[in-house]
Amino acid sequence: MKKGYLFVLIIGFSLISCKDTKDANDTKDVKTNSNTEIIEENITSDTENSNFDITKIPLSNFKITEIPFYSLPTGYEYSHKENRDYESIRFWVENSFVLPEGNLFFGRIIPSINKSFSALELTKNLDKVFTDAGAVKVFEGKVPLEAIKKNEDLHPITDYGLKANAYGFQGFSKTWTYVIRQNNQNFWIQLNESDDNASLHVAILKTKAIEITSQLIKADDMKLSLDENGMIALYINYDTNKTEIKPESKPILDEIFKLLTEHPKLKISIEGHTDNTGDKQYNIQLSELRAKSILDYLVNKGISSTRLKSKGFGDTKPIKENNTEENKALNRRVELRKIE
Repeated sequence: MKKGYLFVLIIGFSLISCKDTKDANDTKDVKTNSNTEIIEENITSDTENSNFDITKIPLSNFKITEIPFYSLPTGYEYSHKENRDYESIRFWVENSFVLPEGNLFFGRIIPSINKSFSALELTKNLDKVFTDAGAVKVFEGKVPLEAIKKNEDLHPITDYGLKANAYGFQGFSKTWTYVIRQNNQNFWIQLNESDDNASLHVAILKTKAIEITSQLIKADDMKLSLDENGMIALYINYDTNKTEIKPESKPILDEIFKLLTEHPKLKISIEGHTDNTGDKQYNIQLSELRAKSILDYLVNKGISSTRLKSKGFGDTKPIKENNTEENKALNRRVELRKIE
C-alpha cells in the first residue's frame, strides 16, 4: 500500500500526576494584599445576576504544586479518583453556578475496612487543610434542584463517570464550596455528600488557560492527503454536546472551502466521529449533526450540495482505544473522504 501523508491536528496537553500526600514543608502563608500584578479569572456563570466577586477573596501564598494537595484522614481512602488535564465543571456560589476551566481532580472518599464513615469527621479534617491553604468557604448547604436542572439543560452531561464521582448527590445532600485565590491561578474545591451516609465526593479544579497547540492545515495539504490516502482527519472544535462550530475552527472550514473552490471537480464526504463517552445512539446523532453543520457552512458559502455528503458514525470507528483522554481527543474528529 502506498504510504501517504496524513495530517492531523491534535490539541496536546501535559499530564499532571496525582498523589494522595502533601509535602509538610510547603509554606502556609496567606496574604490579604499584594503589589504583584494579579491575573484575575474570567468566570463563566449560568446567570447574568451572579453576585460572586472572586477579587474579594484574600490572596494565598500557600504553595500548591499538584492536586490533591493533602492526605486523607486516617481510616479513609478513595474508591475512585481521576485527574484530567483540562476540564470544566460547575461550582455553586451564592446564587448561581460558575464554570471555571483547568486541571481537574475528582474522587469518591470511603472509609477503610473496619472504619465507620463519619461525614462530620471527614469534612472537619478537610476544612482544616483547605483553610490552612488559604481557602475561603463560599457556600455550605443544599444546592437548589432547579438550578441544577437549568445548568444541565445548558450544559448536558454525557460523561456519567464524571457526573457520579464529581457531583455525587448534589442537590439532595449537602455541598461545600471553597476557593483558594492566588496571583497566577485559583483553586476551586467542592465537597458533595452521598445520600447514604457512606461516602463523600470531592472535586478540585486548578484554573489555567487552555494552550492552543493546533496548527491550521492548508488547502494544499488537504488535497495532498486526499490524493495519497483518500481521506484526511481534522479536529474541529465544538462546545460539549453542541453542533455549533466554535469561532476558532472557522479558518479550517475556510481552507476546506478553498480546497473545493480550487478543485471544482472534487467531491467529498464529511464524516463525524466521537469518543465512547455517553450514550452510543446519542453520539451517532451528535456526530451526524456536526458533520451536517460543516456541509451547511460550505453550501452557504457557495459550494454545490451535489459535491458534498455528510454522515455520523459516533464512536463506532475509533482510531485509538478510548482508554485515555489523549486517545479520546484523537477519536473526536471529522474526516473528509474523497468521493470517486
